[in-house]
Amino acid sequence: MRLMNMRATVLAAGAALSLAAVANADVLVTLRYDSLAGSYNSALQSFTARAVDTAALRTTGAVSRLVPTAGTATFEAGFVANAGNPADFSLTVSAIPTGNPAIRTGTGAFVSTDRDGDTISGTISGTWRNGGPGFIFFNGTLSDVVITPAGQTPESMTFDGTAGGSWDLNLPAQPPYEGAIVQLVFGAPNFFFQDFSDRATGMTAQIVPTPGALVLLGIGGLLAGRRRR
Repeated sequence: MRLMNMRATVLAAGAALSLAAVANADVLVTLRYDSLAGSYNSALQSFTARAVDTAALRTTGAVSRLVPTAGTATFEAGFVANAGNPADFSLTVSAIPTGNPAIRTGTGAFVSTDRDGDTISGTISGTWRNGGPGFIFFNGTLSDVVITPAGQTPESMTFDGTAGGSWDLNLPAQPPYEGAIVQLVFGAPNFFFQDFSDRATGMTAQIVPTPGALVLLGIGGLLAGRRRR
């Protein structure tokens, strides 16, 4: 029960931070996914999180454009099981040991796919931290972020949710974009010492057209530090 309460507190804080960042004119797009299935392969020193629809986890998502004209693509619980669309989300991040047993570094990539195959993808770099018993979080930057339409039809030029909502892919800035993983968090039985799987994972990320991603990362770090105290 205590772990569930801790996780709920962190996810709520991450959501609050995401909402607060809406006021930042640099933020173009936010991505928020909950109940991803997080797994760790110790042989590869690699963490993965994927959208799933299982008895234990049903992933939800919201991908929002914050600049005019704003809009939100909403993905309902278990959206990956919907027939007739390729909507999905996945990320992979390494977990490389450092001299501090409570900190690991990570690099990787993510892909967010809408209901008709348009994608938002990019690379990830940052730091894993042991947030306490059974609790792990990651903060990092995004780079080389691109939005790729699935085709040239009018429908393929919008990012569409499976539960409704869409927005124009023509952002008022040129790719590639940058950004920040404001928070990636989950409960786990160990800090990357042994394999684990199907850990409920929440992620909030923001995409910007400038090095303003460093400011977002700093805010995320302050939030994490406050939580540890």
